[in-house]
Amino acid sequence: MRPAKSLVLRTIRLVSMAALFGTLAGPTAHADEADEHPQLEEPRSRQGYWIGVGLSGVGLQAWENGRSHGAYTGHAGTFRIGQLLTERLGLGILVEYPSSVAKGADKGSLYGLTLEGSCLLWRNLSLHAGFGLGVVLLKNNDDLNPSTRSGGGAYGLFGVSYDLFPVKTRHTGGWAITPTVDLHGSADGDFRFLAVLAGVQITWWSGLSDNMLKLPEE
Repeated sequence: MRPAKSLVLRTIRLVSMAALFGTLAGPTAHADEADEHPQLEEPRSRQGYWIGVGLSGVGLQAWENGRSHGAYTGHAGTFRIGQLLTERLGLGILVEYPSSVAKGADKGSLYGLTLEGSCLLWRNLSLHAGFGLGVVLLKNNDDLNPSTRSGGGAYGLFGVSYDLFPVKTRHTGGWAITPTVDLHGSADGDFRFLAVLAGVQITWWSGLSDNMLKLPEE
């Protein structure tokens, strides 16, 4: 248990330090650039900070000591928050809060906390990748003495999303409907899993202030 606990603590420290560095370095870099070489951006909907909540369907494959437990299905809630550091690159945090997966009488939950980076590929299509902590809990209620089996640790993420802005009422920022597909997995320890989450989230973009934008002359 000690090596596993040590790995979890190291991962938590690494995620915390990376998140703190990204939070502090982003505004500082923008401030320095603004003082020396003021740069204005064209107004776009996808600018500034973002906050999103969503619901996803889950398909999960679990292995324990090399033995496959088969495929589980269910659903999970998601929460995302972050900031664009440049016009294309962003840094944020993804939280997968209590979810439900099942395969017959074998039921369980998936939890995750991930530091993710994003890159804008085309229009509002974004690529995500990250790392953090993930945990899966499983329990077979048909067993005579059912006990909870758990596994997880270092957790990887790879996915894509697309922001749709059905109504534009501002030069920049606004509400978006964001279809999202993410691939998550943990290969740490004797209990391993791979999960696909596909769903939709509602995202709010803060946008940029007018003094940071190239606005059309009236």
